Amino acid sequence: DSRGAKPWHWFKFLAQSASGYLLIETDSGIVTINPHAARERIAYEHLLDASQTSRTSQTSRTSQTLLIPETVQLSPVDAARIKSALPVIAAMGFQLEEFGRDTFKIDAVPQLIGSHSPSSILSTIAGDLSEGGAKRGERWREELIAKSIAKSFAGASLSLTEEGSVKLVEELCACRMPYVCPRGKPVMIFTSTRELDRKFDRG
Repeated sequence: DSRGAKPWHWFKFLAQSASGYLLIETDSGIVTINPHAARERIAYEHLLDASQTSRTSQTSRTSQTLLIPETVQLSPVDAARIKSALPVIAAMGFQLEEFGRDTFKIDAVPQLIGSHSPSSILSTIAGDLSEGGAKRGERWREELIAKSIAKSFAGASLSLTEEGSVKLVEELCACRMPYVCPRGKPVMIFTSTRELDRKFDRG
């Protein structure tokens, strides 16, 4: 059991379904969690926090150095967008440098990225920046870039042990907005004990 966690007083991990959903029991009912959406929410908030910390303390976020740096070549327009957003990208844990015309070398990434392809994530950031329209501002860029990086967790393979499942739920509980992912999709579905009793006609 995990106690003192929000949005529940306590929860108990029950199982992971064959389709990948996590089932937990809480003090007020049963919750079904989409672990991909949960990881996306957790990553998004961690990245925003990293950016804020870097900006206020002027210290770099702990990064994971790549054993073999990756390079990514972008279109001239996308390369220009990445160049304009380099301070925000760096604040989230990336170490980038220009490496020839419209090409960037990636030396380090945020630790939470794990095995995700850094070059693919950078391409996604560039694409999402192109859809920003007329919106501007540092905070907008932070949120958009954090969403771009976190989005990579949505379709990734996620094999969880019971211990890993409990840790994921605990991290989700610590989020400011644990109920939806950054793209607005639900992270969890809650069925109250009262609703279960009603459906099973337990008076």
